[in-house]
Amino acid sequence: MLVCRTARFIQTSKSLLREFYGCVATVPRRSFSLAVVPTTLRPTCLNNCKQVARLGYRPFELNSRRTYASSSVTTYEEPIGARLIPIVNQLQEVCSLVGEEGISLPQIVVIGGQSSGKSSVLENLVGRDFLPRGAGLVTRRPLVLQLNRLPNANDIEWGEFAHKPGQRFNFDEIKREISLETERLVGRNKGISPEPIILKIFSPNVLPLTLVDTPGITRVPVGDQPIDIENRIREMILGFVKQPNAIILAVQPATQDLETSDALNLARMVDIEGRRTIGVLTKIDMMDQGTNALNILTGRAYPLQLGFIGVVSRSQMHINSAYPINHMLRDEEKFFGDHPLYSSVAKNCGTRHLALVCNQLLSNHIQKVLPSIRQQIRKLVKEKQEELMAYGTPLATDKASQGWLLLHLVNKVSDSFRAAIDGVSAEVTTNELNGGARIRYIFHDTFAKQLGSLDPLEGLSVNDIKNAIRNAAGPKPALFVPEAAFELLMKRQIERLREPAKRCAEMTLDELLRIVTNLDNKELNRFRILRNHVIDVANNTLRKCLKPCNKMIDDLFRCELSYINTNHPDFMGVGLLERASAESVPQPARVEEEHDEPLLAANPQNTQNRSGFFSTLFGPSRPPAGSSPSPAAVQRPPSLDADLPSRLLVPDTLSEQDKKQIRLIRELIRSYFKIVQKNMQDSVTKAVMAFLVNNAKESLQRELMAELYKEELFDKLLQEEPRTAQRRHQLGEQVEALKKAKKIVQFAELRDFE
Repeated sequence: MLVCRTARFIQTSKSLLREFYGCVATVPRRSFSLAVVPTTLRPTCLNNCKQVARLGYRPFELNSRRTYASSSVTTYEEPIGARLIPIVNQLQEVCSLVGEEGISLPQIVVIGGQSSGKSSVLENLVGRDFLPRGAGLVTRRPLVLQLNRLPNANDIEWGEFAHKPGQRFNFDEIKREISLETERLVGRNKGISPEPIILKIFSPNVLPLTLVDTPGITRVPVGDQPIDIENRIREMILGFVKQPNAIILAVQPATQDLETSDALNLARMVDIEGRRTIGVLTKIDMMDQGTNALNILTGRAYPLQLGFIGVVSRSQMHINSAYPINHMLRDEEKFFGDHPLYSSVAKNCGTRHLALVCNQLLSNHIQKVLPSIRQQIRKLVKEKQEELMAYGTPLATDKASQGWLLLHLVNKVSDSFRAAIDGVSAEVTTNELNGGARIRYIFHDTFAKQLGSLDPLEGLSVNDIKNAIRNAAGPKPALFVPEAAFELLMKRQIERLREPAKRCAEMTLDELLRIVTNLDNKELNRFRILRNHVIDVANNTLRKCLKPCNKMIDDLFRCELSYINTNHPDFMGVGLLERASAESVPQPARVEEEHDEPLLAANPQNTQNRSGFFSTLFGPSRPPAGSSPSPAAVQRPPSLDADLPSRLLVPDTLSEQDKKQIRLIRELIRSYFKIVQKNMQDSVTKAVMAFLVNNAKESLQRELMAELYKEELFDKLLQEEPRTAQRRHQLGEQVEALKKAKKIVQFAELRDFE
């Protein structure tokens, strides 16, 4: 039962009684109230009575019952989530000290335009004047404000900054420290920075809350602010409000139209349905005569699921005259309670109601997301521990330890090199080819396509073929294609395959160097000098392996050029000759049967017309002897007195026999060239694999040891980068902080379970 001395606040509620046994009963905000507790209750309820006393209630006896009374308008009952919110504050402090942004912590982000009243709202929630004031953009860095409730009403209020842990500040000192810390990072001329200032306030007059005060949205740059100051501030604010665990406190002056609200516009970008946005309407007491904000406060003007809360803050005159905030809170309560329009919604207005709503929303949200926070922390602990292990332990100075470390690094580089080629590396990616897969691509795609794109007859003109045939025949007339001409032309075309083969070896060498350079060995990355020496030794080793590889390729070509195997089963030479023979041999003349004499006797000239297989292949031979040429065919022989030119060229005109010879030799070259292409595609890849790739895998470790494992080089090679040591130290702090955060969450869940 709830007993009140004010007659209009006499209530009886089963829910309050049920809450009474578990915690302190809720009392009306605007009354002198009595919380009545029967003395016959079990001891647990008496413990709750002690909690009531810690909150500032005065005990006295009334009809054998212990009663607590309070007459302070700024004293809150036992808040919801009094244990959960400080836990999140601890997590935020732990994670922020090491610069960790991987955990999305529940917090309330305060946003609004410049001079919208954000600072006054925060000061009302704290009950003290502690924020810097001035013209223009004053809040130039985000301020993470962690409100912590002290158990005793007489405890002294104080603040503490994360960048100065353990040092207590009063509220005047807090104001100066915020200005000094802001100027330290961004200067005095209105510069901005997204790096937050973390401030913890301990007071018996606050509810546990975590608030983030962001810079006010400005449009015109001043001082050394960049031209795009508005976009930068918006991006900074979006970085806070886009987190799904953030509750948005959109501050909007009642003297401005909602249609032009920067805060509501930003909130809608990340919270379209308004599920996690609370509207705060400031400066209601400054509205023009005849206007009111009732439609906004009742949700008819702009829909927000969490609604709008109206507040009244100090004016500039009040600030200049140092008007106490607790007096302003009393005036605020009187303003809403006595106003003819706002009295109907007074219970949903005021700073006290805003604090209770924020406290309840934040507490419920923390309880909901604690399991996911625990999972995020576990994941980050694992990632940071793995990264820390990659940086190794601090370096030793004795030669034995240095030698062991160098040997370990050389072995790891060699093993990683072999694993990358063989495709068994732990860092195998799925978005692109790497390692041995790229070498395979060179063999079967790049090199094969280069060979296949070569035209067997490229570079061979008709005159080249005709000259080769006549030069190979010597002084004798050519009755058929000389074999020497075919071999001469064929070797010339085979030589064209040498350059793609050498290019294949060069591309494989480049790929091996790429593997060495891109080895993701964080232990080796600690030592820049050692890494550079490893790359240099690997480069020299691979180029040494390239020499025998190129020699083997030259030997393969020497073998191909030494013997043109026209008896190869895939060579089409015999078939081409038979087909050309069938097309070229003339049909024999029909002989009359009544002639008694033999064919040769009847036609003595047949002995002159008769020729071999190749002569019939390329057409009729010289005219028969004894036949008289036509007068037109009789030409005067050239004079023997004329001198021969120093350079003789074959005439451009082609006889039928020349055409048949050229066509045949082209077909023979094309057929044999394809055979050599297949041979070289297979033999060159095997040579590159055996003499370059496998040889590099076997000799890299040996060469690294021979060149680097020298005691006089230990100190030079194992010289660690300063940033590496700094990163290792930072990772160590992060791991310890995350472990601490993990324990905090586990303890919170255990206590919540109990």
